[in-house]
Amino acid sequence: MDAELNTQIRASTFHPKTLEMFKEWGVVDEIIQHGYKVDQLQYWERAPRRLIADFDYGCISDDTPYPYRLQCPQHIATRVLKPAVEATATGKVHMGHRLIDFTDHGTHVTARFETASGIVEREGSYIVGADGAHSAVRKHLNIGFKGKTYEDRFLLIGSDLKTEDLLPGAAQVCYIFDPKEWVIILNLPDIVRVVFRMTDDENEATAMQEGNLRRRISNFFGEVPPYIIKTTQLYRVHQRVTDTFRVGRALLVGDSAHNNNPSGGMGMNSGIHDAANLTEKFVRIWNGESDSILDDYSNERRQYAVESVQLYTDQQYNNMVMSAEEERERRNKSLSDAANDPAKARAYLLRASMLEERI
Repeated sequence: MDAELNTQIRASTFHPKTLEMFKEWGVVDEIIQHGYKVDQLQYWERAPRRLIADFDYGCISDDTPYPYRLQCPQHIATRVLKPAVEATATGKVHMGHRLIDFTDHGTHVTARFETASGIVEREGSYIVGADGAHSAVRKHLNIGFKGKTYEDRFLLIGSDLKTEDLLPGAAQVCYIFDPKEWVIILNLPDIVRVVFRMTDDENEATAMQEGNLRRRISNFFGEVPPYIIKTTQLYRVHQRVTDTFRVGRALLVGDSAHNNNPSGGMGMNSGIHDAANLTEKFVRIWNGESDSILDDYSNERRQYAVESVQLYTDQQYNNMVMSAEEERERRNKSLSDAANDPAKARAYLLRASMLEERI
């Protein structure tokens, strides 16, 4: 763990199901204050520039008290969550601890950490790896992490542009389809994140030069007013899931257990849902149930990662890159029909909101 909370712009979407959990934990109001409510979800065709489907979150207002997706950067949310954890009777956050190794003794776990003050050892009933895609806990368990890496590279440009002025009729969140260079627009409280697909033959260093970043923005939006580039990021995307989320007294949550395409904004949310599910199991064990219910956690969350999150996000990605004209027409008609039919729109948004059990 870093010595301080991360300040990088990473995940930023909180879906209604997650906001409902935040309500239970007493932090939802503060997080909402720092976020940007998105009540529309749109899909566009880049050429010709036209709106294909416009989903209004109002159609799920009877299903959830939070009929919107909240755009709030992860590094802002963690600054709300950390003090909330520390305010509890049992919560304590130790920054600047890097896991070296751990031992599962069958009745408890001991773990060694490297800190600025030297190596320290801690003992607990269980160890939970929430330590990201390069998880030291997962590697120590030596379990499979199968999947794929998408060929596309994602180029994120964060700026103070007002995209609603540049793309008339655009909602706060837009997915713009194009087989060569698809685009995703995400508006946050003080920044707009525009994500571009990089073409296969582009040199990364060249693409990241400021002149070329600005040229890319202009090629998409046309003439733009003066603006400030606040952040840039270039990354590849992986779709992987571990063979199991549990080995003895060691468990995995979030990116340590599963990675998925960020299209749809489900990665951070599903990690939070992992933690909520696991915590509920720990409470039941504390109250006397057998810890065999941790196998239920592993099976439930792995199945959801494989059969729900990964399938949905992969389909979102496939929609972005379709090139065959017939396929694109079929995709556009399907999305348009769904957006214009109240029952289908409700089902679509419940699925997109990770509330599919309410369909």
